[in-house]
Amino acid sequence: MSEFDLELLSDDHDRKGFRCGSESLERYLRETAKGHLTKGVSITRVMVERKTRKPKPILGYFTLTSTLAKAANWPGASKGLPTMPVPIVLLGKLAVAEDWQGRGIARLLLAAVREIAAVSMRGAGGVGLAVDPADEELVAFYSKYGFIRVEQQSLRMFLPLDSLC
Repeated sequence: MSEFDLELLSDDHDRKGFRCGSESLERYLRETAKGHLTKGVSITRVMVERKTRKPKPILGYFTLTSTLAKAANWPGASKGLPTMPVPIVLLGKLAVAEDWQGRGIARLLLAAVREIAAVSMRGAGGVGLAVDPADEELVAFYSKYGFIRVEQQSLRMFLPLDSLC
């Protein structure tokens, strides 16, 4: 990521100018992400071009949070997991600015997601990374990066901890 920096969302970033083609993802970044970060609900990181002046245009962003899930029967999950909910990292949001779509930003963001999730789980516990794609098109996108559907009738997808880094 030599020409890009990954930063924690702050007032240095142009949240209002971010356009990705999804009103809900744009609204979340504009209105909710900073509050969630401040309250400890989730962490939002943004990708910006290196040496950009404030307010820095956002090329893409992702949001991570910790949660619990009944993952004992999920494909790729470690054998012998308890049937009670276990900790996972949830990729809540991922979006790329319209001008940067198709230029590898999503791949870079997902690489960072995997690394951050792995470090978090190795330090505090967790069995893997999950995402809840909004539709079948996004299921196909995440499948290209190794995510596996947890159940045929569910959109939730999973990557076990051992496959993250």
